[in-house]
Amino acid sequence: MCRIAAYLGAPCTLGTFVSEPSHGLARQSWDSREMVSATVNADGWGAAWLDAARRPAVYRQVLPIWADVNLEPLGRSLRSPLWLANVRSATTGLGTDYANTQPFVDDELLFTHNGFIDRFAHTLRARMRAELDPAIEITINGNTDSEYLFALIRQQAGSLAARVRATLAKLREWLLETPDVRALLNVIVSDGNTLVATRAAFNGDAPSLYVNAQWQDGAVIASEAFDNQSGWERVEAQQMIIVRAGQAPVRECL
Repeated sequence: MCRIAAYLGAPCTLGTFVSEPSHGLARQSWDSREMVSATVNADGWGAAWLDAARRPAVYRQVLPIWADVNLEPLGRSLRSPLWLANVRSATTGLGTDYANTQPFVDDELLFTHNGFIDRFAHTLRARMRAELDPAIEITINGNTDSEYLFALIRQQAGSLAARVRATLAKLREWLLETPDVRALLNVIVSDGNTLVATRAAFNGDAPSLYVNAQWQDGAVIASEAFDNQSGWERVEAQQMIIVRAGQAPVRECL
């Protein structure tokens, strides 16, 4: 599994978001407190943000975050009102390369996922591929369950929250036929104006997830709290969190 985080609020640097918190993603990469299926996140890392024209941009690296010499200069140079980031612990069988490193973006959305679908290549991959429009399917570059999940979200219609709900509903329907297949589905997706996050799982236990509505000058969602300060609230299993700039997070049941 991985550790993920997202921020929406007043512009801040990448370093403020990833490196400076005492238990931010840079620390969680090697000192996670709540990760249950691995010990370190050493299989790459990445961050996504909005550029000056408010278009999604992404940086991905296959090295561990602590070994990336680009982190310090990028951390002090890049500034955005929106950040998504991921430190990766690769699922067995899903290669450690740029194509499989998160976050993923398209022209509209930014996305990251913490979790897995059991034996993905042999369980749901063919079904998810068959569901996809060829114009979306052809854009998949790697072989991870995460990228296929993002593709399925991109194909749905409606609000961002509705698109995530529709995707989870399809997975739930398929997994009813295979109760021995676990799907851990903590995702964060943004259209630049809203963050939608889920703490979800089918046939298993969802990974940890927290929200803090008063972090810096915005709101943050993360696999683990960034510090010991007040304001961090656990997201319950099978919950969706919706964050809009300047508004209190909204919790909805999945």
